[in-house]
Amino acid sequence: MNNENSIGYIPRTLDKLERFLIWEIDQALIALIFIGMGAAAGLLFVGIVSGGAIAWSYGKIRAGKHAKFALHFMYWWFPSDMLMKTHVTPPSHLRYFLG
Repeated sequence: MNNENSIGYIPRTLDKLERFLIWEIDQALIALIFIGMGAAAGLLFVGIVSGGAIAWSYGKIRAGKHAKFALHFMYWWFPSDMLMKTHVTPPSHLRYFLG
């Protein structure tokens, strides 16, 4: 075995997100949630198909966008008390506060 392979994997960029199988972590969580709901309902195959389809479509929507696209989307479209409390920015429901 040569020395180059014994070091381990060195990523080309530090900006890549972690991956689980073929998906990034946020896509994998979506798929696993729907698979779990399908298993809990006794419809495992439906959960696998729907989880895969929804995770794939989320990946298509997110393609080319910022890595934290999901957090930005949740900040603007969900109640601000539900997800995160920011001290620097105002709550998302106060959109028109300068006029």
